[in-house]
Amino acid sequence: MKNEINEIVHFEIPARDPDRLRQFYSDVFGWKFKNSAAKNMQYWNISTGTKHIPGVNGGMYKRGSKNQTPVNYISTPDLNESMAEVERAGGHITVGKKGTANHGWTAIGTDPEGNSIGLFESVDMGLFRQRGRQSQSGAARIRSKKRNDKTADSK
Repeated sequence: MKNEINEIVHFEIPARDPDRLRQFYSDVFGWKFKNSAAKNMQYWNISTGTKHIPGVNGGMYKRGSKNQTPVNYISTPDLNESMAEVERAGGHITVGKKGTANHGWTAIGTDPEGNSIGLFESVDMGLFRQRGRQSQSGAARIRSKKRNDKTADSK
C-alpha cells in the first residue's frame, strides 16, 4: 500500500444542528450543500471546489451520538489489505467493510492515538486491481489531463 497514491478523497462531518453548520461552512468557505435523499438518514453532499480549483468533496450527517467525530476517507486500491495494515500498525478497525451505493466499499478505524480514519476502495480501483494495473486517483487524473492539455496547446 505504501507505493500507491493514498490520498484523502472524501470527508464526513457530524452535525448536532445541520442547518446551523451548513450555514457556517457555506458562509465561511463557500461550500455548496445538496440533500442526498439517503434513506433512514439525514445526509448532505458537500462540494468544496470551484470551476477552476477542484476540492475534496464530502458529506454532513445528523450526529447520532456525542462521540461521533469528523472522518477523512483515504483511498486505497485494496480495502482488505489496508484494513489488515491498520491493525498490524497498531490501529483498530471499528466498522468493517460496507458497500456504498454504486461507489465502492468503506471501513472506519482509528489510528494508534484514537483518531478516526476512513478507508475507501472505489469500484474503479477494484477494476484496475483486477486487471493488474495500478489505479490512478481522481486528483492524479486531473493533473495528468492538465499536463496533456498543456502539451496539446503548445503544439
